[in-house]
Amino acid sequence: MRAVWQAARFAVRRRKLQTSIISLVLLVSTGTVVLALGLLATVDGPYDKAFARQHGAHLTVAYDPAKATAAQVAASASRPGVTAAGGPYRSQVVNVPEETDPARPGLLPPGPLTVVERTVRDDDPVDRLALRSGRWAAAPGEIVLGTDYARFPFDPIGKKVTFTDGRTFTIVGIGRSITRSAQAWVAPGQLTAPDGLQMLYRLADPAAPAGTVTAGLPATASQSYLVSRQQATEAGTTVIPFLVAFGIAGLLVAVLVIANVVSGAVVSGFRHIGVLKSLGFTPAQVTGVYLVMIAIPGVVGSLIGIAAGNVLAGTVTTTLGDSFDLPTASGVSPWVDVLAFTGVLAVAVVTALVPAVRAGRIPTAVAVSAGAATRRGRALRVQRALARTRLPRPVSLGLGLPFTRPGRTALTVTAVAFGVAAVTFAAGLNRSLSAYLADAELTGTVQVLVFADGDRPVSLAGRPGTAKVAATRFEQAHVPGFDRPVQVKAYQGDVTDRHGYRMVHGGWLGGPGEAVVGDPFLKTGGKKIGDTVVVTVDGRKAALRIVGTALVDGGDTVLTDWASLTSLLGREKPAQPSESPGPRPGRVTSLLEVGLTPGTSPEDYAAALEADGIPARPAAEGMESGQVILLGLLTLLTLGLTTVAGLGVFNTVVLNTKDRARDFGVLKSLGATPRQVLTVVLASMAVLGLVGGLIGLPLGLAAHHVVMPAMAGTGGLVLPYGLLEIFPWPLMLLSVLAGIAIALLGALVPAGRASRIRTAAALRSE
Repeated sequence: MRAVWQAARFAVRRRKLQTSIISLVLLVSTGTVVLALGLLATVDGPYDKAFARQHGAHLTVAYDPAKATAAQVAASASRPGVTAAGGPYRSQVVNVPEETDPARPGLLPPGPLTVVERTVRDDDPVDRLALRSGRWAAAPGEIVLGTDYARFPFDPIGKKVTFTDGRTFTIVGIGRSITRSAQAWVAPGQLTAPDGLQMLYRLADPAAPAGTVTAGLPATASQSYLVSRQQATEAGTTVIPFLVAFGIAGLLVAVLVIANVVSGAVVSGFRHIGVLKSLGFTPAQVTGVYLVMIAIPGVVGSLIGIAAGNVLAGTVTTTLGDSFDLPTASGVSPWVDVLAFTGVLAVAVVTALVPAVRAGRIPTAVAVSAGAATRRGRALRVQRALARTRLPRPVSLGLGLPFTRPGRTALTVTAVAFGVAAVTFAAGLNRSLSAYLADAELTGTVQVLVFADGDRPVSLAGRPGTAKVAATRFEQAHVPGFDRPVQVKAYQGDVTDRHGYRMVHGGWLGGPGEAVVGDPFLKTGGKKIGDTVVVTVDGRKAALRIVGTALVDGGDTVLTDWASLTSLLGREKPAQPSESPGPRPGRVTSLLEVGLTPGTSPEDYAAALEADGIPARPAAEGMESGQVILLGLLTLLTLGLTTVAGLGVFNTVVLNTKDRARDFGVLKSLGATPRQVLTVVLASMAVLGLVGGLIGLPLGLAAHHVVMPAMAGTGGLVLPYGLLEIFPWPLMLLSVLAGIAIALLGALVPAGRASRIRTAAALRSE
């Protein structure tokens, strides 16, 4: 065993290039696996652990205090299936008024806010609240905000908030509820007009229907913890199909490149094998030498890959943890590191086993006499056929070179194909995401937003650059089943105008009393097309029938017509964009969505309006952190896979130039220039890149058509027709050319070395 180890160490030091390639391939592959598995564990793990630690409520129910006493509600804690309960806590939906000056936004977003009276204790049986900063409310006029309402760029402690009933509270702390049972908490006795009695339950069967607990009681709203869990984890789960696809592709490319490298090491090491056998090494020992040769750089590369994967996964999981406000682990779980290390290294060793066994079985005499020579008669017919063409002789020689070693050529083509598939998949995913965001955010329809001040009319008619103006109004409303305010958006004018929205299912608005929502709204609210959703604003309720789903920016938006919104607000007639909202304490947000003529700059248009005293801004906004992470992962993993594919090409060219060193010497002795030798090598790789591109293109298209709907489905979205058919023929041509680019870039350095080889040295090589 000691002799095997010493021989393997010597071979590793001697073959530095192949050792480096194996290390890099294993590094990228292991890092990809750690990142994918780490995110999978992060998405499914921390929320459930935090939920158990905080004794989260499986079911949150609000009861009508006008129809049931606190004692009757408290008695529900003894219902069958209830293992623990908290409450009843008095609650009230208060309203945050909108700041009258659009240039000075209020401390809190306008709309309804659910406030609950609670005395917080560390041993609360259900929904133990966690203090993020400050302290708990203990005196009159103090309030603690939930983290959903407390994402400030400054410290909010000590700031005051005023509600539409005129009451003012001082923020004394920021709290966290794992089940998001409320948006704010106050001390008992602080609510002047409580409209609910909140009960929190832990159930033996978390999926049990609410009716088993609320039967016979006047429940006004109930919410399962599964809703909060989905909201907390959907940002991560959307990324998982994409990571799994890249993880599988990374492993496949790694297997192919490792097989290429190891088999090439065996072929180019015939003389080394003969020397080992002449020194008394058995076939098993020779096989062991080659396995250890792979294991040493494999271990080094895998360990570095684990470190890199932990850093990347930590960055991503921290961002995801911030998105649902959970403490995120400082690193990836140890079992993920162990699984990735052993799995990837096992793949490398198993891949190396076949050529290593082959090396052990080579007879000593054959190995010693073979040297680096290759069988000259292979692919002779192809070479002669190419010689009869009108192609330049260096090109025809290069095109015939891959046929001399068909096994190595097949592995190289496959590696390039997976690299092209990765590029195609990433390009398609990027285009689909961009198209989705453009449709959801009305990028092609709305370029400028104008705030319609009620004290002075806003007229954009005839203004240079104006193509279309749509008057809209917004209102924050409460919808049963949602633990946060829902935005109601209404358009004035022709109700049949879709204003750029892309429909997914059903139809657009046809008249008053109808609504169009996004697919996440249906999933969260447990609704379907044709159902009725009840929205409440300042105690006024309106029933809207859902007639269709569209791509809507945000999952909590309800699109309806102008008459439906104004009736919900208690107005007798539709308000004009330039009209004051009247005596209501909370003002309705009124906006003009402006579409511009081609060539008009949104920034210049908005600046001109501002100069005239009209508040306006470009509609386009920066990407959210989740989108930045996803696009960053796209770029990073695509570069990783193409790098691995390029390393496979690099290794192939190194081996080919070594095998054909004598042939290149003959060419040079016959007058071939270094440029012609370079052409021979690059032509051989260009044809492999072309074939790999033609194979990789359909693979990438298939991956895109499978992964994109899977990503959308995990986020509760249904993609409309057209978002997958985003590959015009020029883009497909570029994907094929990417194969040639990968091949040429991987071949450039060793091809340059081959062209500069000295004739005498090449002729002496064996």
